[in-house]
Amino acid sequence: MIIKLGERQGKKIPFCVNGELIGPLYPGEVNNYSLEDEGEISESDYERILNETILLRAKRYTMNLLIKSDKTETELKRKLKQAGYGNEVSNAAIEYVRSYHYIDELRTAESYIRSKMDYSSEKEIRFKLSEKGVSDDTIDLAYDQIIEEMNAFENADESAGDDNDGLRAYSENTELKAAVNFVRKKLGSKFDTSENAELSYEEKQKLMAAAFRKGFRQESIRRTFAILNVDS
Repeated sequence: MIIKLGERQGKKIPFCVNGELIGPLYPGEVNNYSLEDEGEISESDYERILNETILLRAKRYTMNLLIKSDKTETELKRKLKQAGYGNEVSNAAIEYVRSYHYIDELRTAESYIRSKMDYSSEKEIRFKLSEKGVSDDTIDLAYDQIIEEMNAFENADESAGDDNDGLRAYSENTELKAAVNFVRKKLGSKFDTSENAELSYEEKQKLMAAAFRKGFRQESIRRTFAILNVDS
C-alpha cells in the first residue's frame, strides 16, 4: 500500500493510500505514525490510522453537524467532502450516525417547512428541500403530517367535498399567508393597513417580479395586493 501526502491545507494534510483519499491528518500525527510521501504502509498500520484517528474524527465531526441542526445525507456528504474526508470514511461516518437514528429526512423536511412556510412559497420550499436531497415522497409526507397537526381540515373541509379539496384549500391559504408576509416585508415603511401603499408602476412591477421569483402564484400575489391595499 503506497502513501501519498497531499499539500497542507490549513492545519491538516490530506492522507491518501493507493491513490484514494482517506482523510486529513495533522502534521504531528503524520510524524507520530512515521508516514512518508510515496512510502509504504502495512494493512495493519493503515487500519489503525483509519479507525483510531481519521474515522473517529469523522464520526465526531458528523455528530457535531447534526447537533447544530438536522441535515440530510446529501448535506452530510457534502460537508464531509469539504472537510477533506474520502468516500469510504464519509460513508462509514454517515452509517454510524444513521445507526443511532440521528439522520431523519422526514424530520428535517418538517422542520424546514415550518421555519419557511410563513415567508416562502411551497414551490420554493420544495426546490430547496430537493437541493438538500429530500425526495418528493418525503416532502409530500412532511406536508401531510404538518397539515394533520395543525388540524387544517377542520376549517378547510367546511367548503371542501373531500380530503383532496381540503388539502388544496390548506395549501392555497398557507401560500397566501406566506405571500402577504413576503410582500409586507418588501414594502417596509410603505406598508400601511389604513391607506393604499403608494407605489409607482415600476415599483409594483418589481414587487410582482420578486414575488414570482419566490414561486408565488399570480392569484396569490393579486389577493395579497388587495389585502395589503397595494394600489393596483
